Amino acid sequence: MRRYLSHQFPNEIKTYASLLLASLASVIVITFFLQVSNEAQHIFKNLIATRPYLSFIITPLIFVGIIYIAKYYCHYVQGSGIPQLIAATDSRNKSIREQLLSFRIALGKICFIFLAMLSGAPIGIEGPSIHIGGSIFYGFNRFIKLKRKLLIHSLIAIGGSAGLIIAFNAPIAGVLFAYEEIGRKLKKQALVLIAVVSAIVYWFAIIYRGNAAYLTDLSLHSFDLTLIWQLIPLAIITGVLGGLFAKTTLYLINKFISHSKARVIVIAIFIGLIIAIFNYLSAGQIAGSGREEVLQILNNETLGLDFVAMKYFATLTSFASTIPGGVFMPSIAIGAGIGSEAAGFYTQIDTEVIVMMAMIAYLSAVIRAPLTSTFVILEMTVSLHLLIPGLIVAFIANFISKKIFTQPIYEALADNYLKLTAK
Repeated sequence: MRRYLSHQFPNEIKTYASLLLASLASVIVITFFLQVSNEAQHIFKNLIATRPYLSFIITPLIFVGIIYIAKYYCHYVQGSGIPQLIAATDSRNKSIREQLLSFRIALGKICFIFLAMLSGAPIGIEGPSIHIGGSIFYGFNRFIKLKRKLLIHSLIAIGGSAGLIIAFNAPIAGVLFAYEEIGRKLKKQALVLIAVVSAIVYWFAIIYRGNAAYLTDLSLHSFDLTLIWQLIPLAIITGVLGGLFAKTTLYLINKFISHSKARVIVIAIFIGLIIAIFNYLSAGQIAGSGREEVLQILNNETLGLDFVAMKYFATLTSFASTIPGGVFMPSIAIGAGIGSEAAGFYTQIDTEVIVMMAMIAYLSAVIRAPLTSTFVILEMTVSLHLLIPGLIVAFIANFISKKIFTQPIYEALADNYLKLTAK
């Protein structure tokens, strides 16, 4: 037993000290990142509320600046950051890992997301939190100098788990995401180390900022499992929409790739104008992560199909541009909107439950990680008692999405990073 544990865990005390420091640093840095990003999106929304026309100036200009600088000077901060973590764990090349994950990358991610939020981009900040967490933990490897591939890749997965835990206050989802998505090729034994350090991160986060639910407490809402068949159409619809989102995003990313600086600027202006139009039409409602809109929906406010459509296409356009930003919370917002509209067809199930199931199903269809999708929504709403129906709709939506596009979106994007960094 001792030999088994020594093989799966580091042997030196300085390694454990560095893991503790990395955990604490991640909590402080990511919490700061979340606060300044939220402040940036509030600044934009308040500005657009009184002067909506400014979106046509601010959004394209900032999009051009971010896309141009990220492409030619900070390429590895693009997108959500999750594909970078997957590529780093899949690669045996140390130089590739150091390009994708570092303290410098974490700082760049924070700065670019802040600017993107100021521009009204419909992006999430939780995926970038995962990238920042992975960068911080891997950055500490400069001091502890781990040699074994298992431990190095575990370190990256731990950082990703930490980022999700801190962003969503969802410890179970964090561990599952580290294993289900980031560390798909890690040995099962590595899950023990990931879980232990993730628990420490969660403990630090509670001490540092409290233990409030990321969304709201919906623990009083129940579900009769004999009605599970009624959720199948909802899971199929969200599965189709999520699968199309992933497939279209990857198609557009390939179409938008250009090595001409002039064409890059033109594409950035075009994308910025599309986002500006959606911001103008929605009065800034589609800007940012969508957390505020989800809270409104969970409070039984109807935002309408126009919100769902605009958030869907705005998020699709923004994500396809490779501007730094995540798709987690925007997908949850789209799912919430779908659930809110579908709730009118259900008379025997609480509206809040329908909305939660739609969020789970749509997120699962987009990111193709059904366990993570289920637990992250249920932990954000303190509703783990709805685990069984959540898992059922998640796996149905995941199955439908897989029929539309076989390869998960993050995995496909990670392959692109491996190809680019191998040149």
